[in-house]
Amino acid sequence: MAISATDALARTSPSRPGADGPIQALVGLAQVFASIVRYHRLAARCEASHGSQLPREDLLGFLSAWANEALPLLNLEVERVGSIAPLNEPCLFVGNHMSYLDIPVLMSQVPVVFLGKAEILKWPILGSAGRRAGMVFVKRESDGSRREATRAILECLKTRGMSLGIFPAGTTTLDEGRAWRPGAFRIAKAGNVPVQPFRLSYEPRDMAAFVGQDALLPHLFRLLRSGSIATRIEFGEPRLVGDPHAEAQACWGWSREADFHRPRG
Repeated sequence: MAISATDALARTSPSRPGADGPIQALVGLAQVFASIVRYHRLAARCEASHGSQLPREDLLGFLSAWANEALPLLNLEVERVGSIAPLNEPCLFVGNHMSYLDIPVLMSQVPVVFLGKAEILKWPILGSAGRRAGMVFVKRESDGSRREATRAILECLKTRGMSLGIFPAGTTTLDEGRAWRPGAFRIAKAGNVPVQPFRLSYEPRDMAAFVGQDALLPHLFRLLRSGSIATRIEFGEPRLVGDPHAEAQACWGWSREADFHRPRG
């Protein structure tokens, strides 16, 4: 008999240690990776029981359950502003990108798979888990890989019916000072798929940001010692794309509005 995501996830989630000293942070670090490994194994068992790729509903269940388990482990307290488009049809979610934390934050609000850089495939545990979770990987400097990514994105959206999260800046940054690339918007237009922008902020921002020469494990260790991080995600209005360049500019401008990124009192 096939294993469903509901059956596989019917267990107690681990709790986050209450203190933030080095020992507690190491325990927290172990819990974060244990959570990823556990869900990866559960997804593999579920997939094997079906004899094929995870069914859409099961994958949605795994993505949402893992993300909501990960938030307290990562010390994230999330506030949402705005509504999410009804997911009767797939949607392309596009937003600013400050950290790897953006992935579980968005995924906790809407079950999406992600477009990611091919380098992630080499990351211990995370690369394999990302592949299992349906990530679409692209080599940023390869025209051939970009064409393959376009094909894979449209297959994900139109054939599997999965919504997709994309960071059009192409890399993590504090200020989104570089204009968003229109490629995601061209794909949305070609597939007649709606786009919904989102924007993220963190406080303290510098603690959450993963930019420049940051390395994953040292950054995560510091994060787990930092205490609670206030996280805000806001969704704009979904829209169909007419002019990809103009839509990319409009969504990029919305993501950079000063009032949104100003620390709250």
